[in-house]
Amino acid sequence: MLRGKMKIRLWTIGRHFLSSILLSICIFCFISSSSEARVNCLKCHPQVRNQLTLGNVHKPLKKRNCTICHSTHASDQPHLLIKPTKELCLSCHKKAFKVKYPHLPVMEGNCDKCHAPHASRYTALLKKPEGEICFDCHQKEKIILGKNLHSPVKKCLSCHKAHGSNHPGLLNKPFQKLCFNCHQKTKITVQHKGSALKGNFCLSCHNAHSSKKAHLLRTYAHSPYAKGQCQSCHLMQGKKVGKVKSDNRSLCLSCHPQVENADQFIYSHIQLTPGSNVCLDCHSPHLSDIKPSLKGSPKQICFSCHRDTKNRLLSNLAEFKYKHPEAKKGNCLVCHQGHGSNNLFLLKEGGINTCTSCHKRHARFTHPIGEKAIDPRCKTKMDCVTCHHPMGAKDIYNTIFDHREELCIQCHKIST
Repeated sequence: MLRGKMKIRLWTIGRHFLSSILLSICIFCFISSSSEARVNCLKCHPQVRNQLTLGNVHKPLKKRNCTICHSTHASDQPHLLIKPTKELCLSCHKKAFKVKYPHLPVMEGNCDKCHAPHASRYTALLKKPEGEICFDCHQKEKIILGKNLHSPVKKCLSCHKAHGSNHPGLLNKPFQKLCFNCHQKTKITVQHKGSALKGNFCLSCHNAHSSKKAHLLRTYAHSPYAKGQCQSCHLMQGKKVGKVKSDNRSLCLSCHPQVENADQFIYSHIQLTPGSNVCLDCHSPHLSDIKPSLKGSPKQICFSCHRDTKNRLLSNLAEFKYKHPEAKKGNCLVCHQGHGSNNLFLLKEGGINTCTSCHKRHARFTHPIGEKAIDPRCKTKMDCVTCHHPMGAKDIYNTIFDHREELCIQCHKIST
């Protein structure tokens, strides 16, 4: 009898325990429902609740659907995000930025570099006004060179696309069309003595953003242009300036014969596109803000072709974290020759000598390098870049692997 009562009692306790568990599950499911979860999130995150008063609120927050972006329990992403930032944003913002020139933050998935995730007082959830946010990355002193400003500078998106473009410089349109979008072509032609102008030549004389001179004219003048000797390069039709005398580099070499020596080098920039005037890829024939008549800084010019180097140097990814100081500044010509060189990568003195011209201690003491040191992996001679990548590497000292062990065992295999 006693055992029977105990069994009944245990069964009753078990039933109540099971009921408690079921009740707990029901309560959990209820408070985890979309309507209740919305309240709970803002209750513990008052700083997010306060953002609801801002002018532009992200739609999920407006509807209190926090779980569209965040996990309620755990995540391997920062801020309990359910996916990496780029993947998360594109899951709603379906437009894929498959363009020739993507904006670097977009390419790396750093949407929150420009946009606030919850709310903002600015359009498109920007963290700052359009005329200010670009200067977080683009140095203002390199864009605002003088007191004379191009009016669209106050609104960068008048000329540029924010996420990416199929035109250089993230421009809205090709150069040929962009300038004439605001400036009447007939009026400009008259002001330029009847020359058949093309939009891409506007920047040959004018700075697109600002200048110390009137009409946004650039600072330094090419000698024939400064002297008004248009006939040095152009065919003249009375006072009207006509076509250039030659479409290839011979036009420039007739005054700059020393540059022709670059043809003697094994690696030469001026041997590129022999049918056209390759000099004009880097130099302006009229006006420039940078000597010697460069179209932009060496960094800008080099990046226009060497996009892999650009992406590596500008990247914030961990695998490219460490960059050589001069490379980071864009001082390409500290190590490389502009026109030509007998050394690979147009280095001034070859891989080893270029590096040791600054790193003098390593000229006296270093890991074996040179003709007698052969890399066992590819059977070529070792030099500095066998272990170091100046344009961006994942480990300190610009080493391509962890310098404490991983780098060494690439060649020095450990027997076990």
